[in-house]
Amino acid sequence: MRFCILSFLCVGLLPALVVGEGEIPLFDANQIEAIRTAEGQTIRVRGLIERTGKSKGTGMNFLNFKGGKLTVVVFGRSLKNFPKGEPADRFTGKRVQVTGKLEFYKEKPQIVLERPSNVILLDNQTGEPVKSAERKGTIVPEKTSAAPNFDASEKKKSSRGKVDPRIYFDDP
Repeated sequence: MRFCILSFLCVGLLPALVVGEGEIPLFDANQIEAIRTAEGQTIRVRGLIERTGKSKGTGMNFLNFKGGKLTVVVFGRSLKNFPKGEPADRFTGKRVQVTGKLEFYKEKPQIVLERPSNVILLDNQTGEPVKSAERKGTIVPEKTSAAPNFDASEKKKSSRGKVDPRIYFDDP
C-alpha cells in the first residue's frame, strides 16, 4: 500500500510541481526556426492570424499566422467545444496567443487546438490579453444584503391554492 502511495506521489504529482504554467516556452510566430526545435512540446505562440480556412468535408478549421509558416488546426470533432462560433470565423485578423502541442504535418509545424481556453485574444497595440467578450459590456449587479427587505405589498401571490400541510406532515 505504501508503495502505491509513493508511486502516485512520484509519478502523478512530481511532474506537476516541476513543470508549471510559467515554464511553457513562448514564441513569436515569426520565430519559425526556434519553434521547429520544440517538436512534441507544449508551447505558446503569439502572432497575427492572417488567413483562415475551413474544410467543407470534415469541418476542419485552419488558422494561419502571418507569414503562413505555422498553422493552428481545429478538427471537426472539436468544434463543439467552441459555442461562440468557429475559430476560422472568430480569429481572422486578430492577434492571439495559442497554447498547444507542436506537431508536424507534411513537414509543416502546426498546433492542434481543442479548447477555446487555449486561445487568448491580444490587443493589437499593446500585445496584452484582451478581456473576454463575455465580460465586455456586462453590467455588474450591485451587492445586496443577504436578507432582502420586502414590503408585504410587493409579495407575489401564488396562482395555486393553499397547500394543506397535513398531506406532507403527520398531525400530532
